[in-house]
Amino acid sequence: RLALPNSKQWYQRRVRATLDDNDDCQFFGYRTNLNSLFDLFSMSKDRAEFKKGTEPWYIGWSNCVPEVSNELRKHYKVPYFLGHSERTKLDWMFMGSPGYKGASLHMDYNMDYSSWQAQIKGRKKWTFAPPPECWYECPRSHKIVVEPGNIFVFDSSRWYHSTEVLEGEYSLTIGAEYD
Repeated sequence: RLALPNSKQWYQRRVRATLDDNDDCQFFGYRTNLNSLFDLFSMSKDRAEFKKGTEPWYIGWSNCVPEVSNELRKHYKVPYFLGHSERTKLDWMFMGSPGYKGASLHMDYNMDYSSWQAQIKGRKKWTFAPPPECWYECPRSHKIVVEPGNIFVFDSSRWYHSTEVLEGEYSLTIGAEYD
């Protein structure tokens, strides 16, 4: 169970100065009007709680603020089967509305290593498509559904992938690169 600090002020105090001066921080507001972490924290309470009638949303961000990363890592552990090989302190968090299409089919060209993805809450469908050099040898696509507690590893810089949050609860996923 992940128990994150739930105060937006907690994040804003620790994130604001760092984001202004850090090109490594990334925020993705997949097909929404959310363009930054500050937009996320400024949305209405009803929308933040995924109330019916509010605009759905799905976001992802690379948590590049060391103080926030250190706090978040108190609430979960790196998957045991990865040992101590994790190379980066950059956590990724993805969160979104039930029934909302997450990320469109893409490849993460900026990733140097494979990544692990841990589904914390909700259910998410992943679709994988092979890279061009494998089109004639590999299956055209592969789909998996991850449930809370599922963890998987894949190379997002070599396989196209897309996500969709399934009906039910909102989705929360945490991941990071490892070598």
